[in-house]
Amino acid sequence: MAKLNIEMCPETGICSIMKENGSKVDLLSGEVDQLRQAAGNGEKTKAVLAQIDAGFSDGLQSDELAQLAEKIK
Repeated sequence: MAKLNIEMCPETGICSIMKENGSKVDLLSGEVDQLRQAAGNGEKTKAVLAQIDAGFSDGLQSDELAQLAEKIK
């Protein structure tokens, strides 16, 4: 299973997501809310991430999307 390093800041609501290859994206609280709404639907989750950073969302595997959905519940 591919692993993402996902860190949520409880004070600001900012979420940092880092792939094993070192690429990283930081999401503002509103963007995290969009991901929560898309959770459970890999294509919608990928589309939300693509609006923020298309390069980061490219190549995300289904297990990584599932891991992200589980973490941001």
